[in-house]
Amino acid sequence: MANTLLDTKVASQLLDFGSRIGAGARADEQLEGAVAIHNMLQSHGVAYLADEVGMGKTYVALGALALFRHFNPGFRVLVLAPRGNIQSKWIKEQRNFVANNVRICDMRVKSLHGSPARPLVSCSNLHDLVHEVTADPNRDFFAKMTSFSFPITGKHAVNRERGEKIRDAFRSSVPWLRNEIFDLRSKEAFKDNFAKALCCVLPAFDLVIVDEAHNLKHGYGESVSSRNRLLALAMGHPSAEIDSKLFPGYTSRATRVLFLSATPVEETYQQLWNQLDVFGKAGPYKKLLDKKISDEERKAVASEFLIRRVTSVRIGTDELTKNEYRREWRRGGVASHDEPIRVEDPKQRMVVALVQKKVTELLGHERFNSSFQIGMLASFESFLETAKLKREDDETSNFDDSDQTENAMEKEGVDVNNINRLARSYRSKFHAELPHPKMDALVESLSQCWDTGEKALVFVRRVASVKELKRKLDDRYNEWLMNRLRAELPQRMQEPLESLFETFRQQRLAAGAKQLDSSADAPSDRGKDSDSGGLDTFFAWFFRGEGPANVISGANIQRRFIQRGTVLATFFADNYVADVLRCEPAVVETKLCELLGLTPTSLREVLQKAAGRFLSGAAKKQTRADRFDAVQAAAIELLKDKKCDFQEDARVAWHERFERQIHANPAAQASDIEGLLAVETFFTKLRHRPELRAALWPEPVDDCPTMRFRKREWRGSMFASVARLGHAFIDLYVLIAARLESLDQRSQQRGSDDDLPSNTDQVTEYLDLLEQQRMTDRKARGWRAFDELADVAANFDLIVDVNAPDIRDQHVDDAARDFGVLLGRQQPVGGMSGKVNETLVRQFRMPGYPLVLFSTDLLQEGEDLHTFCSSIHHYGISWTPSSMEQRIGRIDRVRSHSDRRLSDLQVDRLGGDEKLQVFFPHLEDTVEVFQVHRVLDRMNVFLRLMHEGLTVAKTEQRTINTSDEFAKSRKPPEQIRGRLKTAFPVQKTHLIGTRETLAATNRIQTQIHEQFKEFASHELSGLAIQWEPVVAAGVLMGTAKLKQRIQPFTLVLDSIDHFPCVRCISPVGRVDPGCEMEAVLQAASISPMKIGAIVSKDDRSYDLTTEGEVLLGGDDSVNRKRVADLISRVVHDADTLELELLPGRDESLDKFREELRKEVSHDD
Repeated sequence: MANTLLDTKVASQLLDFGSRIGAGARADEQLEGAVAIHNMLQSHGVAYLADEVGMGKTYVALGALALFRHFNPGFRVLVLAPRGNIQSKWIKEQRNFVANNVRICDMRVKSLHGSPARPLVSCSNLHDLVHEVTADPNRDFFAKMTSFSFPITGKHAVNRERGEKIRDAFRSSVPWLRNEIFDLRSKEAFKDNFAKALCCVLPAFDLVIVDEAHNLKHGYGESVSSRNRLLALAMGHPSAEIDSKLFPGYTSRATRVLFLSATPVEETYQQLWNQLDVFGKAGPYKKLLDKKISDEERKAVASEFLIRRVTSVRIGTDELTKNEYRREWRRGGVASHDEPIRVEDPKQRMVVALVQKKVTELLGHERFNSSFQIGMLASFESFLETAKLKREDDETSNFDDSDQTENAMEKEGVDVNNINRLARSYRSKFHAELPHPKMDALVESLSQCWDTGEKALVFVRRVASVKELKRKLDDRYNEWLMNRLRAELPQRMQEPLESLFETFRQQRLAAGAKQLDSSADAPSDRGKDSDSGGLDTFFAWFFRGEGPANVISGANIQRRFIQRGTVLATFFADNYVADVLRCEPAVVETKLCELLGLTPTSLREVLQKAAGRFLSGAAKKQTRADRFDAVQAAAIELLKDKKCDFQEDARVAWHERFERQIHANPAAQASDIEGLLAVETFFTKLRHRPELRAALWPEPVDDCPTMRFRKREWRGSMFASVARLGHAFIDLYVLIAARLESLDQRSQQRGSDDDLPSNTDQVTEYLDLLEQQRMTDRKARGWRAFDELADVAANFDLIVDVNAPDIRDQHVDDAARDFGVLLGRQQPVGGMSGKVNETLVRQFRMPGYPLVLFSTDLLQEGEDLHTFCSSIHHYGISWTPSSMEQRIGRIDRVRSHSDRRLSDLQVDRLGGDEKLQVFFPHLEDTVEVFQVHRVLDRMNVFLRLMHEGLTVAKTEQRTINTSDEFAKSRKPPEQIRGRLKTAFPVQKTHLIGTRETLAATNRIQTQIHEQFKEFASHELSGLAIQWEPVVAAGVLMGTAKLKQRIQPFTLVLDSIDHFPCVRCISPVGRVDPGCEMEAVLQAASISPMKIGAIVSKDDRSYDLTTEGEVLLGGDDSVNRKRVADLISRVVHDADTLELELLPGRDESLDKFREELRKEVSHDD
């Protein structure tokens, strides 16, 4: 279908952009974008999607890819992301998009089990890319632009050891490469030849997607960055000089290229042309370089391949563009809009005046000519000492975006020496740090978040500012938390509480600059997922890790929720038997007796014995929580085998929750089950409070009972993690601690000894507290547990989409564990520089901690931080308006907090406090005001010109001349009013299609699934099979009877090159093929067979399988015969290996069932 063009009518049969963001204008806009981009690529081979930040360019690009792939199943794709974190995000979004936005399982885009039809391959470097494409080019590849930077040691020639290592790694995948290619005498020639060789290895990609393409704005040439040049040659740039003997097959590898960037140019149209030229696509657009033609003519040329739409939010009947729904604080203040920061304290005024005097004198020196780099004076952000740089390191800078200048002194900060001297002098005289009014005003403003729950994102330029701002705000948090505990804990606990506060202060003071980092990615002596607490906040010290010794701390209570022997271990459990029987826990035993025809005594005997299968025979003591789970499992197992009204629900609960809990070394019986069926938990009692439940744990809506159960479990697991690990836990701790006599650990309830039969009173008290908070105005009580928990419940699908999409393919127990890891090690204030802390980013995308996140430009591109944040502070100013816009775009996006909140408003006029808040903190009576005004003015120009033809101003100056600025007006530029319009909309011609129908429909998918299910309903020739009840679409499990032995297997409905097929997998057992490979191969030599080996130390029930697959055709009887032959071959091969490698074993399906179910979600 080489010339297929599409319209939105046909595309909408495949794509549903409203499945997550809701039907409406935004979804229609994305669909139009995907169709237009598809048709432009089809017609011209190049397209540039330059929609404003946050409009969903990734999803539009994935939509265009899906349209190509649907009509051409062999369509090859390479995605180039700027950095590793964005590369991972693309893979996550591809899975999300296919699962949620592709309507049909066409076996081209979407497999029959709902995942991408083609495997997704992440390439960490160029050697990885070479290895993967040579192994199998028919997959979707995701690479990083940074991989093409390719650093090589050596001054002029290549370091021999490094060069030979690169050569050997390359030739291990491509042995035909000649030695002459790897000439070590010249670094430049070595890199060029490597790139040309890479081009010869790469397949032809039908589409290359370049994310944040503006990073290539300097184009291809002799003097550009090695990244651009290497990428251009690897893609087969047509102007390269090629020796066909050394580089056979060198040619263009990108049939089509899609560029993505909200800021496609910084200065001139040439930068747009340069980006196209890296891939050899700029030829038809040379007029962009012609300085003689008019802006309108250039605009017409750009519009041939470029689309840019304007982001907007509908408020009532009005459609507001970003300049209308954003509120910019241009006067510098952070407390009152359009008011500057007031410096009231005389000492602070004196300090500011003194610093300004020193800075002005410094800049007046002939060396600086009254000028400084925008954003690169240390005094704009802090009066604390700034570290001196090592002069031999040209790459190091005290500021982010070190490429802004090559001058070493400017990278360090020209005012650093003067500020350091002042800071030392002030500390010596007053025994305190120099106060910084701007920093103090920001910290004061942000400190309100503990009572409001509102998040804020703060960007700095000076790297050290991240830690300094975090430390100051941590201090304010500590004051807030201590005051809250003083107010809410009983009077009898006040004295020991004050003693704890003092102990924390002393330990923190002693730690000084070496105080522990309590961030989620900080190393821990106890393992990756453990929590060692920290000293940055009282929360980290008291509520996390081990907590203070011999004290009933938050950490102590928190552990008791997960220690199996405590009464709190079942607090957030669920009584599944009561739920299945739709009765109160108190009458579960009676109802079971009636259903099963047993007396109470007989029932207890049956359950006590059956529960032993779910308990460890090696355990010295059976804990209360383990016995509770075991008796639940035993009762559910009885119900699933009993024909009654509750059998189907019991089967779902059994397969989803209890089946995998059968113990390999079971106990003879449970030690005591008295009263365990009648246990009331938080969730059993929450069911009786419908309004509270609707707010905190709403019943999922799904036609499939299995999916309803899973969603209920996922929500319950996340609720429990949020309630006991973050801000919400403060309420729960106060409630539990207040019931005790003191904070002395010896007074704590002896839950480990099971002194208390239940925690019903605590559960009721907690529910009463949440109910009370629900009924009380938030402004009157502050941000509390109910608010965080309700926000999570209301936005659960969004949170899973952006943070944990893989849980939908996991067992409910695994999802619970992952939620615990995600929400563990929380900190009220986060800071980031140098390296992306993925866990901290994910936590910021949820309600709760961290409420404030400080960052350098590390998070400026690619990261989505929008889900619960509507406030951004430019504490340090970036010198380019495009960078400023990229920063704001982190929180101004589709499905953002502002987007959802504003779209729900029913008002005639939007109030200032309701808008997305954009702060530019600065002091008016300092030279900082000059740089802020300059950047604001350029942002206005940028905004106008990007929407009136993409023409831009002359080369942007990176420096401020104070002499010139003193002569100008001091009034800040006004924020632009009036609705923005685009100069590059989707044209009607972009949406004209030549195709009227899709290549595949849902009807085919339904027929295939029905045909697959029928395999378990008909006798398969020559096989005796005991089939399991179907619990998931596209998966059948069974046990084949082989004379005196049995062999379990699973059938998985799949596809190969858009044709349906059936995979059969039969587990052999745990063999350790990594160590026993020779024995495996010897056993397999008996007859031809396909073996699957898992070389892993994980605790699995099997690591060796036999497998096979057959394609399905149109004739049902032929398909049944082929599947029967497949099953027979695979199970006999597996049984042969089991006899040879595991003599004496003949395992049943029960042992392997849970891991066999995971085979459906395999990834390469």
